Amino acid sequence: MTPEKVISMFERQYLEGKAPLDVEYVCGGFAEWLSSAWEYLDGEEKVLLMSVGSALWREGYNRRAGSATKDPW
Repeated sequence: MTPEKVISMFERQYLEGKAPLDVEYVCGGFAEWLSSAWEYLDGEEKVLLMSVGSALWREGYNRRAGSATKDPW
């Protein structure tokens, strides 16, 4: 499978309305999985997956914040 195929699958899920709307649930599940896999990952994998988790967290924060500032500090 290619990265382009995976991105296409992400897009298809979104366009078909199958993407989860509860970003906090997805972020929590991802954090749980990542914490259990942490010791098996190398440095580059950790950096990449932390970026994915950060993007999920930011999306959840933006949804909660609504029209308020996007700056968590």
